[in-house]
Amino acid sequence: MNSISTVDQRRSASFRITCSVMLEQDGNLLLVQEADPAFYGKWNQPAGHLDPGETVFECALRETKEETGYEAQLTALQAIYFSIVGEQQTMNFCFRAQPLGPPGAFDHAEILATRWFSPQELRQMPRHHLRHRLTERRIEDWLRGLSSPLPTIVHLEPILAQLHPG
Repeated sequence: MNSISTVDQRRSASFRITCSVMLEQDGNLLLVQEADPAFYGKWNQPAGHLDPGETVFECALRETKEETGYEAQLTALQAIYFSIVGEQQTMNFCFRAQPLGPPGAFDHAEILATRWFSPQELRQMPRHHLRHRLTERRIEDWLRGLSSPLPTIVHLEPILAQLHPG
């Protein structure tokens, strides 16, 4: 009976994958100011949920474009952040990136503004100005220079996954 309840608990738990981007230029970091009523006016990195059929790389670039207007080039994996809140498990793939050219329009329904911050400004920013603890941790890790090469993440093409399961 314990094994059945354990299986039922596993099936009811929620798991999501998100991506975030540390867009950097000239030693500064671009943050976005949230329009969502729950986080209105708070600063965050461009971030969002992985769409069905999308790779984490595609998700990161899409979210960057939607929330900042910048086309970007991913340069490194900063970290993979994993959290559990109640039954919600979240894995966040955080990338470092550089903008490619000037910004275009961004989604004003999601984002109030974008702004480049210097490392000194980030160190002095009050915690309550940030969306959540993960935003703060990603900034701390960016300031420390945390990164890994992009090939740390291996994307298997669907045909390879089918030929060599498990």
